Amino acid sequence: MKTSDKIGHSHLEEMKKILDFIDSFNVHKLLYAIGEKNLDEDDIVSITLDLRDYNVKLLRQKTYLFNYTATCNREYALDDNNLVDSSARLSHRMRSGISGIKKTVKAFCKKSRQRLRPGQKEPQAIDRSLIATEAYMKDLFGLESYPDCVKVLFSEMIGFFNNMNECLEEARRSLSEEKEIRGDKRRCLDLLQQACEKCRPQQEFLFEAMKNDPALKSAMLRANDLRPGSDNPVLNAWVKSEGDKETFASDYYHNCSPKDVSKITFYKTVSEAEGDQSLVSCMTVFNCDAVKAKQINYVISRFDCLLPEMCKKNKIPATPLVLFKQWCSKVIGYESFLNYFNKHYKEAGGIWETIGKSALSGAAGKHLQSPRKHTIERQFQLQLESLLKEQTE
Repeated sequence: MKTSDKIGHSHLEEMKKILDFIDSFNVHKLLYAIGEKNLDEDDIVSITLDLRDYNVKLLRQKTYLFNYTATCNREYALDDNNLVDSSARLSHRMRSGISGIKKTVKAFCKKSRQRLRPGQKEPQAIDRSLIATEAYMKDLFGLESYPDCVKVLFSEMIGFFNNMNECLEEARRSLSEEKEIRGDKRRCLDLLQQACEKCRPQQEFLFEAMKNDPALKSAMLRANDLRPGSDNPVLNAWVKSEGDKETFASDYYHNCSPKDVSKITFYKTVSEAEGDQSLVSCMTVFNCDAVKAKQINYVISRFDCLLPEMCKKNKIPATPLVLFKQWCSKVIGYESFLNYFNKHYKEAGGIWETIGKSALSGAAGKHLQSPRKHTIERQFQLQLESLLKEQTE
């Protein structure tokens, strides 16, 4: 489901109206409203206490809002992003503050006995509130001539309005940043690829389970809409966007859900592997495409070619494994790497004993401190290139 322009437009309008009100508010409007409403000290204290309560709630939501905006634009998809747009999300995180603004301006509205004509909409409180009017008289004597309760009320108002203003400005900054990112198609595609990479490890156990269970495989393909006539609009758009993935990534940035990204990842893994379960498993473990997966599997199957003719204690030396792990993926953990390598190395007929996680991690630390680090890496890279050349011949 695409985002609703109507939803976003209404929230942006509301934010702008509140910002305009805050920007134009001043002490003379407050004093004018108090006089016109004939508010007594009890009325003023009551409004002040309400404002303090609104501000306490707003400060909590302000923390949530700033935490959200600090990271949201770095994520390609967020929960329910295909149902509500970002302006609605940001508005929801300020709901107590927005509600407090509405209740505050309403407290300074004059009661109207005028009946609305059929079909006529009731004016919003912010449009008819005395503290929002532009037609006011400045008080000749100013705030100093009023009792302390009025001064306290004005102070509470300024504090509340300043916090609300910071929230709204942060929301506008976040929306502006989102718009800028959406205009950068390459950046959107990078964010989508990062989101897919996060999904792959979570799907690893499914691909392993599907290997020997045709019924489960069929069920998973149906569950992920990998079938003719899929009714998932995002996945359909992905399939049809072959050759122009950047435009797709831009169109659906913050316009689809994490579930949609998971389906795209599942589809990418299955389709790129072309039914080869060994590739599916490799792509999932190493977060790579089919080309890199084929290279990884080939190198593992011929890994003895990268080793000495005789290995100490009949075990694979740790350093070549450290360098191979770095080449496969710099972010994969030692345990995940070894589980995959050891299994496929033995299946391919590797003649040496494999090593454990502690030996590999220890060797990685020593390698980083080695004065011959770059020479060793260059030698291994040349061996690797020579082996991969054999694969393509």
